[in-house]
Amino acid sequence: MKKNLFFTFISFLFLIACSSQPKYSNVNEAMMSLEKNITQIESPDDQMLEGIKPVSYKLSNKEIIEVYDFGSEEKREAGKKQFEESIQLLSSHAPIIYQSGNYLVLYYSLVDSKTQTPKLNETEFGVKIEKALNSM
Repeated sequence: MKKNLFFTFISFLFLIACSSQPKYSNVNEAMMSLEKNITQIESPDDQMLEGIKPVSYKLSNKEIIEVYDFGSEEKREAGKKQFEESIQLLSSHAPIIYQSGNYLVLYYSLVDSKTQTPKLNETEFGVKIEKALNSM
């Protein structure tokens, strides 16, 4: 009897732990979960990678997130390579790059970092974006 009660209790705790983390069905849902005041904005045509125009979001602190859906991981890798080649021409602030499945996500933080790309914990939304993408 005690074994059954213990097993039931452990199962209950496991279910609570699993249910507390949100699961997102798509990247738009994951990005919109970051904060209440996130706004989808028009992306300039010059930001295309491998022929893909990003979906862009503006956060309340004026930072920008660009999401590219390449349709496959192979195309995502080609898009990332194109981006990395183009960013070498710029000597200023580089975005934090996330990869999840077919998606390439660029987070342009306004943090004044000593490095070209800020660390996740230096930014307001870096860790939140990572968690949201991992919850897809």
